[in-house]
Amino acid sequence: MSISPRHTHGRTDGRAPFALGRLARAVAGISLLLALGVAHAEAVNSDLLAYSFDDDLLMGTPLGGGKLSRFNQPGQVDPGTYSVDLYVNGAFVLRTSIEFRQEGGENGVAPCLSDRYLVKTAGVLADKLPGAAEVASTEDKPEAALDDKASCQPLGQRLPGSSFKFDYARLRLDLTIPQALMDRKPRGYVSPEEWNAGSSMAFVNYDGSYYRSDYSGVASSTSDYGYLGLNGGINVGLWRLRQQSSYRYSNYGGEKTTELSNIRSYAQRALPGIRSEMTVGDSFTPGNLFGSMAYRGVQLSTDDRMLPDSMRGYAPQVRGVAQTNARVIVSQNGNTIYETSVAPGPFIIDDLYGTSYQGDLNVQVVEADGRVSSFTVPFSAVPESMRPGQSRYSASIGQARYYGDGKDLFADVTYQRGITNRLTANTGARVAQDYLAVLGGGVLASDIGAFGANLTFSSAKVENNQQKQGWRAEANYSRTINPTGTTVTLAGYRYSTEGFRDLGDVLGVRAAEQDGTTWTSSTYQQRNQFTTTISQSLGGYGNLYLSGSTSDYYDGSSRDTQVQFGYSDHYRDLSYNLSYTRQKSVHVNQALFDDQQTPDFITRNDSSVTNNNVLMLTLSMPLGSGSNAPNLSTSATHRSGDNKGDSYQTGLSGTLGESRTTSYSVNAGRDSDSRATDLGASVQKQLPSVTVGATYSQGQDYQQASGSARGAAVLHSDGLTFGPYLGDTFALVEAKGASGASVLGGQGAKIDDSGYAVVPSLTPYRYNPVGLDPTGINKQAELVETEQRVAPYAGAAVKVSFKTLAGHALLIKAKQADGSPLPLGANVLDSKGVNIGMVGQGGQLYARADGEQGRLIVQWGDSANEQCQLPYDLKGQDTEQALIRLEANCTTVPATL
Repeated sequence: MSISPRHTHGRTDGRAPFALGRLARAVAGISLLLALGVAHAEAVNSDLLAYSFDDDLLMGTPLGGGKLSRFNQPGQVDPGTYSVDLYVNGAFVLRTSIEFRQEGGENGVAPCLSDRYLVKTAGVLADKLPGAAEVASTEDKPEAALDDKASCQPLGQRLPGSSFKFDYARLRLDLTIPQALMDRKPRGYVSPEEWNAGSSMAFVNYDGSYYRSDYSGVASSTSDYGYLGLNGGINVGLWRLRQQSSYRYSNYGGEKTTELSNIRSYAQRALPGIRSEMTVGDSFTPGNLFGSMAYRGVQLSTDDRMLPDSMRGYAPQVRGVAQTNARVIVSQNGNTIYETSVAPGPFIIDDLYGTSYQGDLNVQVVEADGRVSSFTVPFSAVPESMRPGQSRYSASIGQARYYGDGKDLFADVTYQRGITNRLTANTGARVAQDYLAVLGGGVLASDIGAFGANLTFSSAKVENNQQKQGWRAEANYSRTINPTGTTVTLAGYRYSTEGFRDLGDVLGVRAAEQDGTTWTSSTYQQRNQFTTTISQSLGGYGNLYLSGSTSDYYDGSSRDTQVQFGYSDHYRDLSYNLSYTRQKSVHVNQALFDDQQTPDFITRNDSSVTNNNVLMLTLSMPLGSGSNAPNLSTSATHRSGDNKGDSYQTGLSGTLGESRTTSYSVNAGRDSDSRATDLGASVQKQLPSVTVGATYSQGQDYQQASGSARGAAVLHSDGLTFGPYLGDTFALVEAKGASGASVLGGQGAKIDDSGYAVVPSLTPYRYNPVGLDPTGINKQAELVETEQRVAPYAGAAVKVSFKTLAGHALLIKAKQADGSPLPLGANVLDSKGVNIGMVGQGGQLYARADGEQGRLIVQWGDSANEQCQLPYDLKGQDTEQALIRLEANCTTVPATL
């Protein structure tokens, strides 16, 4: 059997306590409180009494011999090695094993820490340690000559002004060290030596859904849609192999189609020595300077995630409105990057992967009754300022994907550097066959906001080998005006001369010319584009927001315009929002024109015009005050333009259970256009290893139903573990025998029967707490520790092992061979000599046994007659009890022991 004092302490730092594990401390604690009756007090002053234990007062009694006087000093601990939580100046550092030794005299027991440990772990400056001055004078790197031998000299003598405090009940060691002696790092700094490359394992994420609609109108039909997204990989050392693909199935009107898409396959490796990351395979170039390009090749770029938070990604939110339980499909550059089901009413998608930094998003909303609406979300990066001396680069070479036959070679390189606090410089070049683009610009941080400006020159051969040259000027602005509460998230203007060409458009036009088709894109022959997002706080009177964009083209008539305006506020528990959306597009029939001419006039028959306006009022309020109180919402919508009509919706949504892992919604709606009422419901359950969901709705002439499942599987050296959908960086938790324990922050994950669970997401290059909640743990096990922390590399799969105690929880009332109780405060050791606790009042002690028979050692002195062995036997006991109570006699320890 194996028992550790780790399980016996309570927590005041947010970690869960253990009911049985605290019992041993409770028994000893009650005993020591009772012993205060025989302790005498000495008045230090009129306000403070100092209590001390006098062993002489227990002499001659059955309670004597335990040497209670050792507790007279605060924070007293017996010599030995303990697993402690180390804190430095109040900040948690790590959980580690530290030896405590008796230094003699009045110094008591002190922690033994080496010079190297103080420097590397506690963050002490190497030249502040004794003898470091002589080392520094002879060594280029004084850290290399640090002493690895643990020293138990009092901390205040080694580092003047320093001290330590040990909380034995919580096994917490606090070191207090003056800041002048510390190596101060930027906030959030994590030493590269602490970065964890993880373990070798494989994983796969799956996201599957099935959607069915039955129409019974004039032309009855049935449509079925299936979707399966797979995103997985293999980790070997610092290499991460990744593959993302999807499968789509549709059966509409008797016509069946299937589509298998290989979205991307690539390998990545961190290069910490140069703060960079290498990618080989299918990926995307950064889009902060040039437009993002999908490629198959090699990329080497700076990884800003390796920087601390204080010294250092982007995807837009997608907002829309669904009339029924609908499917939402988000695509970028012609590729589907997201698909989900939403309930009727407003929806927000804010968890898109950053697959590309630029390229407008096309959003399709497929209603349950077959109606399809679509809109475009402009996608561009905001200006970025950099600190003085900081730099960022990216270099890519490979074949351009998604254009022509996918074999066009190109290369680009970008570089950004912070010059001063206010100025950042940008430069870059992109090269391909018969194509060159050169960029220069920067960002100026001023008192009136941040201005970004870039100027790009391009030269390209296009249709009929014509040479096109031109310029594109871009300007961006961002500012928060504190006195008025106005935030200009992004205001951008872009102007292109007629001859300017993006590489993607050049390759697209060349491929279209070969195929005899026409190339179209949101950037092709674009002249002007203006985008803005503004939010305004009205103090106690709500908030306003405005976002919009407009673009026109060199064909003389095409224009895209989008405007969203909204006001939101609340009155007590009632929240309300009023919004207006306008979308207008005029598109010329591109087949009538080529890249060599601009029409002098456009007739109505040469262009298509779409115009949609939506005015919506939404009200919502909770029906109760509990955490699971349902929320009631209702909305009224007025549509004008090409899609006219009014609609009204109301719904009820909430969560169930103490853990709130089940969510539900019911809704009803009516549309003036169809003059029909729609009813629907949805439910989602977050299970330990998978999240499942279902929807159902019906209306005039249609019925709809869908089901979904989302989760992950991890293959490791000890088997297969299922869990929630994983991020790119995750942890595999090992806690043998602790089945049923919940993973803190694990989205419902629990330790399975094999002793494993997953933490679905970790932040790379940052300390991440990984914890277990013992609530629900199997009765025959106990957690020795409940929290650790890891700082993983990006993409790492980190294995985090927790120590557990397996076996039966025992509360033993013991006596010595002569029938007298064991000495109060005597130490209790397991069969391996590990100190697991002490004897409490009446000779009671707590232990956990991993077998039906065994023995413990009780020790209250150094001589042979000051210890005894305590055997136990569980035969005939109900071993399913949470706590087994026993009585036993402590016998003489054989000389061989």
